Parts: sequence; C-alpha cells; structure tokens
Amino acid sequence: MDFKVALDLFTLTLATERDRPDVHKTMLDLAHPDTITEASSQIQQALIRGERVWMTADLHLNHGNVIQYCNRPFTDAAQMNEHLVTQAQKVKDDEWLVIVGDLAMGDHDVAMECVRRIPGRKVLVLGNHDLTRAGKCRYLNERAEDRRRPLFEAVVPFLAWQDTLGQNVFVSHYPATVDYPLSRILNYHGHLHRQVVPPTETTHFVNVGWDVTQGLVCL
Repeated sequence: MDFKVALDLFTLTLATERDRPDVHKTMLDLAHPDTITEASSQIQQALIRGERVWMTADLHLNHGNVIQYCNRPFTDAAQMNEHLVTQAQKVKDDEWLVIVGDLAMGDHDVAMECVRRIPGRKVLVLGNHDLTRAGKCRYLNERAEDRRRPLFEAVVPFLAWQDTLGQNVFVSHYPATVDYPLSRILNYHGHLHRQVVPPTETTHFVNVGWDVTQGLVCL
C-alpha cells in the first residue's frame, strides 16, 4: 500500500470517527510521507527477514479508571503499570514494538518512566488519548533512558506496507473505514478495548489492544 492510498484511507477513517478537530488535525499534520514510509519499510523488511515484530494497543499506563472500565485484573494503576511493563520486557532490544495508540494517561512523567523500562525499537501509532484535547503531542521529544536517542523510533498517525502474501497492511488506532475497492487489507488497530470487529469481504480487522489479547501480539 503506497503512502497516498494509506493517507486517503486514514483521512476517511478520521471522518467517520467521533469529531475531535484539534486531535485529528494534529494527526494529519504528523502524516509525514518520509517518516511513515521509512518506519513502515523497516518493519516490513524485519518481517521478510523472519524477525519478530510485536504489537499492542490501549495500554493506558497510569490510568486507574481503565481498570474498572475494562474489568482489568488489577487493584490499582501501580500494579497495572508493573504488570504491563513486565510483559513488554520480553521484547528484545533489536526487535520492533509497535504501540497502536492510547499508550498512557494521567501523570505523564510517571508513564514515561514506565515506557523507558520497555526495550525494543518502539514506534507509537497515535491514538486519540496520545494528544491533549488541544492537539498537543507530548511524546515527540521524549528521550530514552540514556538521553542520547529518542524514546520512539517514530511517532506517526498510521503505518502501511504490503506483506509477503500481497495483502495491504494498514496499522491505525481507529479501525479502518473502507468504502472503496482495494485488494485485501489487513488492519491492525486498537481503540475498541474489548470489542472485536468482524471481517468484511475486503478487510480483516485484528484488534491488538491489551483488553483483547491480555498481552503482546507477535506478528
């Protein structure tokens, strides 16, 4: 899937979601062709080489209310944070970890300390809770623990590539809205927490959110 097709698909998806003007404007402003194409290509090449690529979504680190909202098996946010970080530490330093939106809420500094403990080459695909209501993204300038490199390899609104079976792969926090003919689409997404979207004739949806998988998905 080339960038222009993916951008059109993402724009349509935003238009069918709840109206968040400032948030969605920032997402579109961050749809830099070079950044998205480079990150997508690196992940595609890793998969072609048979390397492990991990995905998760809707971690909601440091967000106590999500425990009751999604019936998570934790007593408080601190216990949840520790469990999620421990799960994510199975990722090796040279492996890709794609976080498909809604990484954290609440105290930003506490959440970032958790993320710095997670290994791997991290890419954040932005979700609606990854920006303030005014559209500010606080993750763009975060640094890794050694402070010599960015915490994230890329912060992007979507990723897109073609897999070895010829399917178009589209990664977006919101499940994709498709109303025009494309060859088969595999859409990794989050946002819906425990809800699973049934496949259509053209699109197979995979909710990689923690509340569905109870862990990380290895592609």
